Amino acid sequence: MFIVNAGKRALSSKALLALLLSTASACASTVSFSDTFSPPSSQWSNSSGNWTATGGDYYAQSPNNNPFAATFLPFDLTSYTLNLTLNNAGDGGIFVRTNSSDTQFVVLILGGEGYGQGARGGNAGSSLYWADSNNPSAILGLVTGVFTPGNTYSIKVVASGDVFQAYVNGTLESTFTDAAGGSDGGVGLYDDQPNTTTGSGSGPASSYSSFSLTGTTVTSTAATPEPGPILLIGTGLAVLLLVFRRKRA
Repeated sequence: MFIVNAGKRALSSKALLALLLSTASACASTVSFSDTFSPPSSQWSNSSGNWTATGGDYYAQSPNNNPFAATFLPFDLTSYTLNLTLNNAGDGGIFVRTNSSDTQFVVLILGGEGYGQGARGGNAGSSLYWADSNNPSAILGLVTGVFTPGNTYSIKVVASGDVFQAYVNGTLESTFTDAAGGSDGGVGLYDDQPNTTTGSGSGPASSYSSFSLTGTTVTSTAATPEPGPILLIGTGLAVLLLVFRRKRA
């Protein structure tokens, strides 16, 4: 029982309750999500770009990068592994971390370098790099020659706090550390090929398929505890009440 040796006194009610509550709030939860886009899951926000799916391929009908044609999932993640298939590579990306208002973010760009705006040749559509909200126009950690525009690729992102690894067809291509974005946040997809908003894009739309995500979510101390912690707290309070009654007796 909750007894200390010195005088066999019961553990103070405040200390015990604090212990029980900290145990409940420290319990992180896991998430496992997958989508074949036939049709797309209702979990996607479709925030901008009018996203739809055809034959299991998920894409923005109005691709753009200002503002982003973006769609997000409602998970607040600390660490995760994300897998998807990129179809018609050109100018798209994955939001690997966003805050609740999507004003602070890190994006893994797949292709890019102006390809969605109609640029062709050079590194356009073939690169992999990172962009963040601190300087959205900066090209960070550029790796060239990764993609051939129009081809299909398997993409994997492994996130651990503020460190992100990007794999293409099973090969680690780049690692990025976000020094200012925090250790948890949401994930989403971005599409800018072809940019029909400006009218300068061309070629077939980039799209995503075979999406899967497994990870650990943040459990807020203000959130309602799950049944296990509720039972634990209830048991602890019952013990406290029993100790109190014995002391009065």
